[in-house]
Amino acid sequence: MSIFSLPNNALTNENLNALASQFAQDTGADETNLIQRITNKVIFDAAPQQFFDLKLLNMQEFLPSASDEFFYDEMGYQRTPFTATAAAGIATDPATQTFAINDLDDISVDTIIIYPNNQKGIVRTINTSTSEITVAPYTGDSVPAVVIGDEFAKLSPVEGDGIEGFSQYFRANIVERFNFVQILSKAMRFGRAELHKHQNAGTFDNYLSDNKRAMMRQFRIDLSNVLWNGERGEVTVAGGQKAKTAGGVFPLMVQAGSPNASATLASLTNAFEDITLQTEFNEHGATRFAFATNRIILELSKAYKDDKTRYRPDDEIAKLGLNMVDIGSSKIVLVPFDRFKDTASFPAAFQNRIMIMDMETIRVKQMWGETSGETLAREDGIAKTFKDTWVETTFSIEFNNPLASGYVDVTL
Repeated sequence: MSIFSLPNNALTNENLNALASQFAQDTGADETNLIQRITNKVIFDAAPQQFFDLKLLNMQEFLPSASDEFFYDEMGYQRTPFTATAAAGIATDPATQTFAINDLDDISVDTIIIYPNNQKGIVRTINTSTSEITVAPYTGDSVPAVVIGDEFAKLSPVEGDGIEGFSQYFRANIVERFNFVQILSKAMRFGRAELHKHQNAGTFDNYLSDNKRAMMRQFRIDLSNVLWNGERGEVTVAGGQKAKTAGGVFPLMVQAGSPNASATLASLTNAFEDITLQTEFNEHGATRFAFATNRIILELSKAYKDDKTRYRPDDEIAKLGLNMVDIGSSKIVLVPFDRFKDTASFPAAFQNRIMIMDMETIRVKQMWGETSGETLAREDGIAKTFKDTWVETTFSIEFNNPLASGYVDVTL
């Protein structure tokens, strides 16, 4: 069309749209190559950026592992109560009281035991065939009746003068734990012609570099997911080989029976403080970390209000500047960790879960560290016309004393 009369709808602004115009697709208007498609030359990175968990782990040196299976030992507190499994009546000196208990392996004669009402008696004899102990009251005193389920503490041994030998011997119990080391890798591939077009005719200036950056971020997400929720075990991969998988902190906590609680917003602080107190194995006032989504952190912050202080780690690598709750015996850093609401990485229950962690008890274990690079292609003397850009590592954790960590599930 070179000669026309106005008005002419075909030659108005309504029909002057670039190729692949969204407006033209929505309204049925024309498209033309006379108008350039306006595109931002830089792709905006909209992925979550929070990896406080890996940052805190990186404050500690990684532990080398000579194999893909490793064992580690713990020596715990070495003092446990015992429980009555049968009833017994009141006994007054010089009478004695006999009842069955759940565990004879951690009791000896001449041990002073404490009843639930704080009365005390001394263990006179132990009957291994019936799992019973015989307890005598203090001179001129009595011991109360016992019911099934009563829990007894141990005060101390007591010894008379001039005796030979020892009534109470000690041998520390060792808990052996283990984990597997998992091999992880990820790669991206471009054919030679495909790569040439991206480099010379690509719409976006940063597509290739951002694609690699996105792959590396996904690799970090893989590591973080294994850290939190990896299941220790074995799988069969596509090639038919058996592969070991590493156990993460949450499954290992569940297996060990770490303290946990359920709470509503009304009971949130009580549950949070209860689990914090139950998991105090470090020195008085030690710092630990509570990982939760921003929403849960906000609710905790509202509850504590002016009780918050600032946390500044001595390590210059990570200036986190997070809020911290000080309850006296423990300082708990509130770590906003919105990745817990990523349903592509975690089940929905993690969205409302507070993970109270003693990070000093967790160490990364590796057979070898992270490596990355590019495979050879035809220009390098082999037959392939493509290159793989890859990253790989091995990963596991040594998680000492999971009872020093706990979790709270919050109902919003």
